[in-house]
Amino acid sequence: MARETCVLNTRRALCSSIGINAILFTVLLVLQCVQYDIKKDDDNSMQSVTEQFSATDQSKNYYSDLSVSNDTICVDCGYLGKNISAEETLYNRISISKNGSQMCCLEDKSLASLVRKVLKIGDGEKPIDKDYFSWWRQRPNSAHLYLKDWYRTQLHWTATEETGSAFSKLSIVDQNKLVIKKTANYFVYAAVVFDFRTVIKVPQVYYNITSFLPVLPHLQPFVLMGKYGGSPFSEKRHTGYLCGISKFYKGHQISVSVNDHSFIDNTPYANFFGIFRL
Repeated sequence: MARETCVLNTRRALCSSIGINAILFTVLLVLQCVQYDIKKDDDNSMQSVTEQFSATDQSKNYYSDLSVSNDTICVDCGYLGKNISAEETLYNRISISKNGSQMCCLEDKSLASLVRKVLKIGDGEKPIDKDYFSWWRQRPNSAHLYLKDWYRTQLHWTATEETGSAFSKLSIVDQNKLVIKKTANYFVYAAVVFDFRTVIKVPQVYYNITSFLPVLPHLQPFVLMGKYGGSPFSEKRHTGYLCGISKFYKGHQISVSVNDHSFIDNTPYANFFGIFRL
């Protein structure tokens, strides 16, 4: 019974947070994309949906993998396959872009405002009503941070920025580590963007999420590890994303590390680190 309750709580927590995490992760991939328009699709099953978007072209801002209106966000979701329906996803509807990309659309005014602010498009310079994110910011035993800077071997994170999406209900030590205050199962995640356009060959880089419990220094740490580069076919830009579920005890310190900071792209909102209790 306890196991079923844990699974149920995990599913609910992931569903409530998957929306904003998916949008933030998508934003990292589209900051330098070109603009595009929406057109009608020849497929009758998609035509009515496409017409709804075409009717309001003047109020939208478009990129090759993303479109944003006042209350709707559409992201490229071709990886889901041509036969996927909106009912099988967490999105509200699916459309087709002018260049033939399959777009999954989510109706959420607060997330649309956040994306417009991050991308600085349209009315993105206007203040965001932070009450929109009360469900996100008021979760106990959780945090969502953005990269501020780094010093020597440490990445420094911040919970203060203008969109209202960053926050921390946990203590932050040395601007680097989140300190767990209640023993429980947690979902932890981090994204780091690398830019290798200044070098001819992409070197290998390593990025990790680790834990440390000071009262039990010999306890085996929780570790998520990622590696990228070293191949002549490696792309010059890469987003390293890590996530996992683990039981953390009171006092556990959770941190993110990168072996070479010289290739980190410190564009605002590109790099983030977060955790929430399940």
